[in-house]
Amino acid sequence: MEHSETNVQVAGVDQGDSVKTADRHIYQIQDGQIRIVRAFPATNMAVVASIKFDGGFFPAELYVHNGLLVVIGTGWFADDASDSVPVMSVNGRAKLSIWAPSGESRTMAKVYDISDRTAPVLKREIGFSGDYLSSRRIGDDFYLIGRKYPNYFMSNFADPATFRKHKPQMTRNNLLPQIIDSAAHNGSERPLPIKDLYFFPRFVEPDYVVVAGFRLDALDEEANIKAFLGSGDIVYASKDNLYLSAADYNTNPNGSQTVSAPTTHVYKFALADGSVDFSKAGEIPGTVLNSYSMDEHEGYFRIATTTDQWTQSGDNHLWKTWNNLYTLDKDMNIAGRLEHLAEGERIYSARFMGARGYLVTFQQIDPLFVIDLASPESPKVLGELKIPGFSNYLHPYDDTHLLGFGQDTEETVNGVVTTGMKIALFDVTDVAKPSQMHSLTIGAQGTYSPVQWDPKALLFNKKTGLLGFPVSITQQSDGAEWPVNVFQGALVYRVSLAQGFQERAKITHMPDGFNYDWQRYVQRLLTIGNQLYTLSPARIQANRLSNFNLTGSLDMPFEPTPDYCTTLAGDGVKPLLLMPMDCPISVDPILVDPTDKPTVIN
Repeated sequence: MEHSETNVQVAGVDQGDSVKTADRHIYQIQDGQIRIVRAFPATNMAVVASIKFDGGFFPAELYVHNGLLVVIGTGWFADDASDSVPVMSVNGRAKLSIWAPSGESRTMAKVYDISDRTAPVLKREIGFSGDYLSSRRIGDDFYLIGRKYPNYFMSNFADPATFRKHKPQMTRNNLLPQIIDSAAHNGSERPLPIKDLYFFPRFVEPDYVVVAGFRLDALDEEANIKAFLGSGDIVYASKDNLYLSAADYNTNPNGSQTVSAPTTHVYKFALADGSVDFSKAGEIPGTVLNSYSMDEHEGYFRIATTTDQWTQSGDNHLWKTWNNLYTLDKDMNIAGRLEHLAEGERIYSARFMGARGYLVTFQQIDPLFVIDLASPESPKVLGELKIPGFSNYLHPYDDTHLLGFGQDTEETVNGVVTTGMKIALFDVTDVAKPSQMHSLTIGAQGTYSPVQWDPKALLFNKKTGLLGFPVSITQQSDGAEWPVNVFQGALVYRVSLAQGFQERAKITHMPDGFNYDWQRYVQRLLTIGNQLYTLSPARIQANRLSNFNLTGSLDMPFEPTPDYCTTLAGDGVKPLLLMPMDCPISVDPILVDPTDKPTVIN
């Protein structure tokens, strides 16, 4: 049966979300567990299974593919606390100390067989040290990315007596990421082999980016897990490559002047059959807003940045801001550049569509730039549209039209202020003269939608013209000093080039009258067959797409997530994730293999 999919950046590259749907069922993260709901027919909705987690595991995102459910989550691994102790001495005086906190965060993927949705079966677990950064699924290949902050703190330390007392050792256990794979080494936890550790010269921060790759159609095969010392913050992935950006806020003394102009390192990794291999590295001026500021097309990598340059000379300082777009070749060398766009403003949204790029910058008005990228070596601005407001997110309507989601603005005696949420339909058919065909302002100041920072919250079907998103609406009453909240729920429109935005439904899970029940905040919309489903933590509600009449609802029981402290010492199982921090667990030391060496990436 036809159903909606998660709104992803790249077609064919799936991204995790808090809600997924497949085969007439809805899979939802709710109260720290996974609810599997039989959603169709809407008149007979029911929870058919709940997956609960022990050991402090907290689900963050889901994937559903070919009868498998992948749950991505995080937790806290508790360890014995230790104080700062010296690890190196010079001329009898300790100079370096290491501080190890009482635990660390972990990122983990749990894979369930859901061929029988009433009884999910755990088939695979993969985890590693660090905070969850991102993930992708490309066909049967799955990639999990996290960032680990090593457990050390450098400081000057001069106490030989303390050094002799502690006799500390810098070991794999307290410096390297810990990894676990139920398909390897009997599922036991171990430090990452040093041969799988790479580091980038001139890296930004001494943090590990850990990448695990595995195949969903080969769950018995060992995962490919590697760590890269060199930091990273934003992930973009095409079908063939993964790109990791790392902002570098450098400061360069220059005679009597100090100049700070951040740059961004970009690391490129080849993806194939669940394996991740470093390819090339590049560097460009400025910093990146989000993953939508990056793109790959016909062998070239395109990236939009904002440069914030601060210059100080004596007591004088100067701050300048401008925007750039760069194209990089397959070796990550800059092939083309377009710099100093919209000086004094910064990028609020970006979107790449084939041989074109679109940028929205903002300070007082909303310039929409149309950029020609047909010749990667010579990008150029084709047209520019200046209108009030700005778009935080741009979404393709078709090859020559864009949807924009953001805020409207107005000028006051105190400067430019935001008013309500703004949605717009832009025509870029005439690239020299882009225009705003239709626009709509929703509510007053303070009105917002999660779509503005989380595009996965958008429901859009070009074929039917269906457009929907969660929204919180405020209203400004005459004589009132501030707007007040009047609605939270979902707005549903029919959008067309001819008629613009036509409101079709306004759906809420709140009881009569607005209140602040966060459990009834609509977070997602999806469709199955002829039904529109809106989801909040407390309810799943169905409305018929033809007329939006209510056809069914399912209220979800609220179950607060407890604090877990599972030791499992009796059967010899060592839990990977523990909560709270006063649940200690030790890790057996692993002997160092002298042939097990890290790899330097030039």
